[in-house]
Amino acid sequence: MTTTLLARRSQHHQTQLAGHLNAWSIDTSGRLHDWAEHFMSHGADSYTAARRATAMLYRSLVQQSQVLAYMDEFWLLSALSLAILPLIPLMRRVRTEQNERARQQPGRDETAPAAAE
Repeated sequence: MTTTLLARRSQHHQTQLAGHLNAWSIDTSGRLHDWAEHFMSHGADSYTAARRATAMLYRSLVQQSQVLAYMDEFWLLSALSLAILPLIPLMRRVRTEQNERARQQPGRDETAPAAAE
């Protein structure tokens, strides 16, 4: 259940963050330009550098969406844990003797060797 929730929240946040990315934005175009220059300085041609810069922008978007999804998951599990705390006094304590008696089959002594079997 938590893995499914994590994947869905990651997709939700990715959609929300991608909606705020705009190729005409100064911040986005500046980041793409910086990445493209980085890749061109490492020997890539301009087309490949632009594609890699776009890939790096997408990678950053995915990382941020996953962090947000983990934050959502953390808060949900924390709230569930806190909601369960008042139920602890209502739990019944089980003694080890009761467990041992429940496990033993009627008419069988576990201390005797199993020679007949």
